[in-house]
Amino acid sequence: MERGPDVTLCDLWPRLPAGARSELPRRAAEADWWVLDALPSRWEALRPLVFPAVDYQRFGELAAGVLRCALLACRRRAGTAGELCRALDDHREPLLLDPAQPLSDPALLRMARPDALVAGGRPWFVELNAGPNIYGVPGLERRGAAFAHDWPDGHDQPDGVPAEPPSTLRARAVALAAAVPDGGRRRVLVPTWRATSGIAAKLGGAGALRRYLRPAVEAAEAVGLEVTVADLSEVRGGADGLWAGGDRVDVVFNQFVGSVVADRAALGVLREAVRALSVRLFVPEAACLLGAKQVLAWMHEDLDLYAPADRALLLGHVPWTAWLGPGQSAERRRHVLARAARERAALVVKPSRGHGGTGFVAGAQVADGDWGELLARRSREETLVLQRRVVPDTTWMHFRSLDGARTTARVPFVLSPFLLDGTAAGAYVRHASPGTDVGAPVNTGAGAVSNTVLLLPARPRR
Repeated sequence: MERGPDVTLCDLWPRLPAGARSELPRRAAEADWWVLDALPSRWEALRPLVFPAVDYQRFGELAAGVLRCALLACRRRAGTAGELCRALDDHREPLLLDPAQPLSDPALLRMARPDALVAGGRPWFVELNAGPNIYGVPGLERRGAAFAHDWPDGHDQPDGVPAEPPSTLRARAVALAAAVPDGGRRRVLVPTWRATSGIAAKLGGAGALRRYLRPAVEAAEAVGLEVTVADLSEVRGGADGLWAGGDRVDVVFNQFVGSVVADRAALGVLREAVRALSVRLFVPEAACLLGAKQVLAWMHEDLDLYAPADRALLLGHVPWTAWLGPGQSAERRRHVLARAARERAALVVKPSRGHGGTGFVAGAQVADGDWGELLARRSREETLVLQRRVVPDTTWMHFRSLDGARTTARVPFVLSPFLLDGTAAGAYVRHASPGTDVGAPVNTGAGAVSNTVLLLPARPRR
């Protein structure tokens, strides 16, 4: 069987100078920079993961390749966003999605944050997370800067001092500038919004949301964009254009999906402008469709249709995934259920459109007699995916609790590069909290701890 390129990711913290490894967590524990952007976990990580810069860059290239392959799988089944909704059996109200948007639009891959579990040093991409509602950037960037700033003097090594990864804020601003249509005035709207869920709801008010968005505003201004900050309720216009105050807007920096916005009247104005092509969303809402886990299953169904290099990439970095759900042929359904029965202990099941670990079940935790019934019942109501279980690597991590207590624990982690127009910039790491079941999904909804990475400029000598 073909395998993917040889890419190894190993946390190099244990190989760094002992003095630095003791001093940095001490400085972090004494510092007052608990820098999470919404509701914090009970715990905070006191040191970053550390990788060679060249390996992390290659990791980002792999992630971009997997996303490109995902879009190819979608385009084999649909030509437009509306057709893709039907192929995914997604009957939700489209709101800001333009059903006529062609899947050939490169903007669909403008921003993503695919999640990878690292097993034996090999990254396996288990979710794609494309779309506009990707949060945490300002806090993660501040965290990386704080770790780099606090790196102890006098603890250099031949391979250099760990440094921050490329700035997500700057890369996102450059991508935002590229989204301005030819002939546009380079006017960008950075809106606030009232919401029923997501970052706006977690932050709890327009003032907090405006502060959260301030780094995005500053980064956009730094690349020469004219920025208007206004609440969605203040926006007017429609098919002939979109205005905020006296300014006509070229692009809306959207960090939300339409389904969470509480102000339906303002959403209607924005939707009319988007569908008339009189304004552009920074990230089209159609990009969210690529995040359906069923797309991972399509890639495995299509293995023989990919070029050899892409096929090797998918075999080596996307765990086997299959789907069960409405619209599936009876023959295909029997085939998937039979494999699920044979390999129950090696599989997990999750909703195609779920997030935050909701609906996740490990086959090893279900009795043989209940497994088939669970899959049959749930897949009659929604599309599920079965995925080969990846047992992730673990690393020793220093933690501080909200009350100041310190501990260390060996924990698994999820590693996610931010991809802007196909290039990695910045990173999001999630650790299981100390004492958490190591077999459970590592997600913030279950108390996972947010963190980031520093990069060594040279590959360490073995």
